[in-house]
Amino acid sequence: MTADAEERAARRTREHWEARYRQRETPWDDGHPWGPLPDLLDRFAPPGGRIVDIGCGLGGKAAQMASLGYRVLGIDISQAAIDAAHRLTPVAEGSLEFRRTDFLNETPDAPFHLAFDRSVWSTFDEPGRTAFARRVAHWLVPGGHWISLTGCADNRDPATGEPDPRGYPRHSLQTIVACCEPHFEILEVTCQPFGATPDTDFTAWVTIMRVRV
Repeated sequence: MTADAEERAARRTREHWEARYRQRETPWDDGHPWGPLPDLLDRFAPPGGRIVDIGCGLGGKAAQMASLGYRVLGIDISQAAIDAAHRLTPVAEGSLEFRRTDFLNETPDAPFHLAFDRSVWSTFDEPGRTAFARRVAHWLVPGGHWISLTGCADNRDPATGEPDPRGYPRHSLQTIVACCEPHFEILEVTCQPFGATPDTDFTAWVTIMRVRV
């Protein structure tokens, strides 16, 4: 892909997510705390560590992490999302910040101990997914961790047995490994509910990775 084509693709991505958040068409952003998060952070993030929530959307999960004592930066490519996060989420100085950021093309002020994304990596096509994984590694301290949620390819609609259309999208473990393993050691993969509402209670892969040094 040429530089011009990459810029056009990036602009389309920005415009797409800006429109979704301005129109409030964000069923995946359920606004509820995610049940597995406290235990995962206790296991894989140092107390009081720095966390980046990539594609933070309306800010609910970033706020949940900050409430657990971590220093959290929520970033999103959509200014409308960041504006909504500021409106909806009380920001405690020093523990939680929201910032519009082009994650694939910007560099953090300081590296993070842990990165979290909830179905952001999975929205990219190749080679974007591989580039995303490489950038996550760039944002982390040596040995830092990445917690990534993505719709599971094995999702099935309980009523019909067909693939569950709510998977946002669905990926196989093979796809996750192919994109992420060059930059990360995959420590753990489990299946968990993606969220807690009828729009989000489908099965997700929860992949825990440690950056290679």
